[in-house]
Amino acid sequence: MEEKSEERKGRRVVSSAFQPAAAPPEGGTQPGARGTRGKKGLASIAQSDTFSFMDAVGGWRGIFEAVGPSAIFLILFICTHKLSIAVVCSIGISLFFIAWRFIMREKMRSAIIGLILSAIYLGAAAVSHSARNYYLPAFILDFCAVVIFLITLLCRFPILGILVEFFHTPPKNGLRAWARKWNGDKFLHKAYMKATWVWVALFSIRLVIEVPFYFADNVDVLGTLHLVLGIPLYAVTVWACWMIISPQIKRVDRLRKYGG
Repeated sequence: MEEKSEERKGRRVVSSAFQPAAAPPEGGTQPGARGTRGKKGLASIAQSDTFSFMDAVGGWRGIFEAVGPSAIFLILFICTHKLSIAVVCSIGISLFFIAWRFIMREKMRSAIIGLILSAIYLGAAAVSHSARNYYLPAFILDFCAVVIFLITLLCRFPILGILVEFFHTPPKNGLRAWARKWNGDKFLHKAYMKATWVWVALFSIRLVIEVPFYFADNVDVLGTLHLVLGIPLYAVTVWACWMIISPQIKRVDRLRKYGG
């Protein structure tokens, strides 16, 4: 019993040690409120004994920051059919999130990234004078992700393994030795391959379902699908990766702990 307790304690320490490096807390940490829930990186999620959908998406704050600009854009465009109003209000909500974090002295990284993405999406729509082009950058990003992920799978060097292991076991003796260590573990490598395929499926599903409505210039349906296939599908994908990777991460941690 004492041995198991020590093992669980060790996991919590390792998990919290890698969490900031993997991804800064989405909800930030207010002074005197260290328990604020934040978005966790894949490495810390993989090491967790239980999975939390809210932690994966950064809590309610993370959901609002991810969905807010797109939802405002879609609602206002449907109601007014004026692209300029939708663009201005959408960028306004992104600026509001940044201002709120600044006032509350919270970490602003995720809000700034959200503002940059919103600016790219809104810029594409404004320059082309077409609301449907708001979603074009997302299609390009998803397509590029599919290509990159597939290349790593064909090379038998899954990108999920690179992303998770870089924070789970940071390279200390050179990148080659580091890569051989985790990629040479048959079961761990297989898990990373499967998890990478899950992400390929995520990006592919978005493209297959949304792109036809883009070419049909049906912004109402396209925007709705973009929201539905955003945070909810992302959370399910992270959960599936946790189910695949977590057992192998914990197995490797046990082997290292006991010198196996």
